[in-house]
Amino acid sequence: MKQPWTKESLSPSLWFTIAILLFLPLHVSAVVLDAWFVLPPKPIGDGPDYEAIGYGLSQGHGWSTSFSDPQWRRVYVELQVDNAPDYFVQLARRGPVVADTNRPPLLPLCIATIYQFVPRGPVAFGTIRIGLACCLSLGCAITVVWGVSLATKAANNHPAFFPIAVGASLIAIVYSERNLRNYATDFLTEPLALLLTQFFLLVAWSGAQKGGASRAVLAGVLFAGMVFCRSFFLLWTPLVFAWLWLVYRYTNTIDAVAKMTPARCVTVCMMTFVLIASIWWIRNCIVLGSFHPLGTKGSTTLLGGYCDEAFQAGGEWQFAPERTMRLELESRLDLETASASDLRNMELEMGALANARVQDWLSKNVRLLPLLMLKRVVTEWNPYVGKALVLKLLAVLGAIWFLRYDRVALIWLLGPLVINTLVVALTYSVGGRFLVPTYGSLYILAAVGFSSLLAFLTRHRRQK
Repeated sequence: MKQPWTKESLSPSLWFTIAILLFLPLHVSAVVLDAWFVLPPKPIGDGPDYEAIGYGLSQGHGWSTSFSDPQWRRVYVELQVDNAPDYFVQLARRGPVVADTNRPPLLPLCIATIYQFVPRGPVAFGTIRIGLACCLSLGCAITVVWGVSLATKAANNHPAFFPIAVGASLIAIVYSERNLRNYATDFLTEPLALLLTQFFLLVAWSGAQKGGASRAVLAGVLFAGMVFCRSFFLLWTPLVFAWLWLVYRYTNTIDAVAKMTPARCVTVCMMTFVLIASIWWIRNCIVLGSFHPLGTKGSTTLLGGYCDEAFQAGGEWQFAPERTMRLELESRLDLETASASDLRNMELEMGALANARVQDWLSKNVRLLPLLMLKRVVTEWNPYVGKALVLKLLAVLGAIWFLRYDRVALIWLLGPLVINTLVVALTYSVGGRFLVPTYGSLYILAAVGFSSLLAFLTRHRRQK
């Protein structure tokens, strides 16, 4: 039987070319036409923090902040006019050059690199957003390639148009996801995280079939990049390597196993990740002068997930507990004269205090934990109406299709979604943002679900 997708017809490179040529104009125009295109990061959110660290890095201070630096403050001061964005919180900050361990290093490094070629200002801000739009486009194009590859491998008994329908459906889904494009309009990690996650999954899937150490090493490098992009991925670590070992066992061909066993592939991937990630962990320990390889942000942030406010908000992360605690500690310091050592010690004290408060809340609310975890999952997967509901229902249909025709592919696609959901249940939800890097798996399932429905209707019509 003739294969529905051959090298002579629609190759992976051709699908990638088609997708990138369609996605780049879509995402770049979205940020260029946005009102924030040449403005600094939006005042609400993580953007100003990443920009501040990127500025410090561009000035030769390393991954640091310098909130009293008049040059850093200038772009925000100039916007403090009537009807302009309110950067009161940013301008209220003070302090000397302080090494930062609260944020992962990759996005600030990208920002600093752009500042080396384009002076900090409107043009640089626009360039950063265009760069994020390109990351979004590349991540979505990789999703199309992987989705069509999986569908082609599993669709031998389906109509020849099936893989093409999957690819076209994926492109249509990306075009319909306006919320996805909004992440490129600010200085946020979602576009870069989506790109790295989809690239990691494609490389890991390819390596599972072909074997060899090179793909295992590249997968480890990409996973380290994911952690450097978003610290949240560090919580994936024990689950993702166990999942990889499991799925490699079922995906490896006989020839690939002869080259490298699943256990060795995963070990190489994990060792590569640890070697690269440890560079940042060692740096944090040196900066903080104590054994805090992951910095101080983890326990401080976790406070917003284990508190009364989070429970009442459906498991959504809340800033109020951290803000209250930070104000308590900052009131003991004169931020105008405080040294870098004073601020570093305050961060360490804040981390210890947050950890104690989380443990205290847990001890008093053990009975609420199952419901809190369920609330987080429900909140993270919101909304459940309109187009979002249709997408989820199609994804369920796609999962059923893979369950029938290629269960190994289903494990590959469900793995990231399940791991992410479990980690959210154990930590906190943030408006569905943690799901964004795994959108590729969701989109593929939905595209296959729609295409399987289309194939069923086509066969039914022919039978008539």
